[in-house]
Amino acid sequence: MGKETRAACEKILASAERRGLCASATNRDELNRFTYLRRKGELVSPYAGLFATADVWSRLLPSQRTRRVMRTLARLHPSWIFVGASAALIYDLAVPPSVMWPLCIATTGNGTCKTYAHARRKRVSACEVLVIDSMRTTSLDMAVVDCMRTLEFPSALAIADSYLRKTNQPKERLEAMVSPPQMGKPGIRNARLIASLADGRAESWGESEARAAMIELGFQMPDLQVPYQDPVTGKWYRADFSWNLGDAGTVIGEMDGLLKYTDSTITGGDALGVFVRERQRESRLTIGGRSVMRFTPAQVKDRPFFESLLESYGIPRVEPLAGWKALR
Repeated sequence: MGKETRAACEKILASAERRGLCASATNRDELNRFTYLRRKGELVSPYAGLFATADVWSRLLPSQRTRRVMRTLARLHPSWIFVGASAALIYDLAVPPSVMWPLCIATTGNGTCKTYAHARRKRVSACEVLVIDSMRTTSLDMAVVDCMRTLEFPSALAIADSYLRKTNQPKERLEAMVSPPQMGKPGIRNARLIASLADGRAESWGESEARAAMIELGFQMPDLQVPYQDPVTGKWYRADFSWNLGDAGTVIGEMDGLLKYTDSTITGGDALGVFVRERQRESRLTIGGRSVMRFTPAQVKDRPFFESLLESYGIPRVEPLAGWKALR
């Protein structure tokens, strides 16, 4: 590999990273060079033909990685329109990592519409197209309705919750968005069920997916973001989930995400301090005999485990979710 090609590749990578993009080769020699560096582990290739340095990539959150790929593809394919969960990501909604891939890309007219491993392509009828952060996408409302119609229940609820939180709209806004004349659209009954259950008080996709699991398993719905005062300092804490069980006391549910301990933008470089403060917070929440039930997103996905956990804390049973129709 010649020095000129090596220098050109380094320049392409540096320029792409300054602009928040992935790098792409402009000729065969550059592609061979990028491929060689990927095999050595110095680069990653998150999408066919796109590359980034492994060190930079390891520091990005899943949403940041996906947006970087989308931003690059938008420049390479100006006619592409991001829809569904990909559009929701552009609007900075709480999209669960499990539905960030494959990307949801649409075209209008008669262009090619092939589906690949990392991208699901479809053709759509004429619709309002907006350009946000250099990416072509549908309106926010259309993106959310598409997600509510087509995604699995937990992911759809997470995006609906996030929409209400971001827009500060009441649940009735979502219900109006999926009312007639949308009769007959695939998944519209699912969307209406999601709209009826959405709650903007949920603060993360993990909290929303946990609530979805509770609904699916048939447990009593908790109150969300309930404030509790620390009698020692007077400081107020908010619990992710709270069940008032009468004589049986109060159970607080807490979603444990790893980001609060690993993301430097949250920890400020002091992960140990975050851990200590979290333990102190929990000790205050238990004052007065309240029980604290902690769980992770992975434990929520393990339905038998999560069901057993809720039962062990005495969370009452109600009717499980009915009316959801799985889309094929």
